[in-house]
Amino acid sequence: MNIKNIAIEAIKESGDVLKQLFGGSIKKYEMKNKLDILAEADLKSERIIIDCIKKNFPNHSILSEEKGEENNSSEFRWIIDPVDGTINFSRGIEEFCISIAVEQNKQLILGLIYNPLSDKLYSAEKGKGAYLNDKKINVSLEKQVINTILATDNSSNVEARIKNYEILSKICAQVRHIRILGSGALHLARIASGEIDAYYKTKFNYWDYGAGVLLVKEAGGEITDFSGNPISESSKNIVVSNKIIHDQILTLLK
Repeated sequence: MNIKNIAIEAIKESGDVLKQLFGGSIKKYEMKNKLDILAEADLKSERIIIDCIKKNFPNHSILSEEKGEENNSSEFRWIIDPVDGTINFSRGIEEFCISIAVEQNKQLILGLIYNPLSDKLYSAEKGKGAYLNDKKINVSLEKQVINTILATDNSSNVEARIKNYEILSKICAQVRHIRILGSGALHLARIASGEIDAYYKTKFNYWDYGAGVLLVKEAGGEITDFSGNPISESSKNIVVSNKIIHDQILTLLK
């Protein structure tokens, strides 16, 4: 059974439900903490994806934002963010997505990021390039940091948020423009497609970025932590770029 086909089936089915919920006048949610929410959409999307995985690959391990980790000692593990950009979703802002990645023996082999409202499906398989729907995509060719669009994100962790914006205040004059769109996964997808040149964040959640990591790498970009080390599940922070300017961005962040 083809893992990619099942993953696409799951992400599209989940996307259909999110579209229906997004169109409603009332979007149900509860507070995770004073700065973050858990929406009905997160739980419904997650349930659809996990049910699809279990139906087709009952022995695969799963890491999902809301349900946590289910370790079945399989060589395969799915990494799921059922709604990345939940606060956007809850306020009727269209910048949100579903992110699904698959590892084999701890190596990323598949990444999907899907915005159901625009029907944009970003996909990457290890060694096979990155695509937006059926069109191959690549990172930008920008060489000068002053010409770049740099993105970052909010965090529900107050200390991380403050640190993030302290860094931004120091480097914002060194780039052409800043984008804070509210979905880490879509930021990475936009880097892979050349719309944004670089991204950083001081706090790292693997489910937010698993699919995006493979997508950016297959599109020719680079992803490290602030020290330039290869990104991993245990990384504390993240820097993403078109590769050409990566060392320059790391220098700015220091």
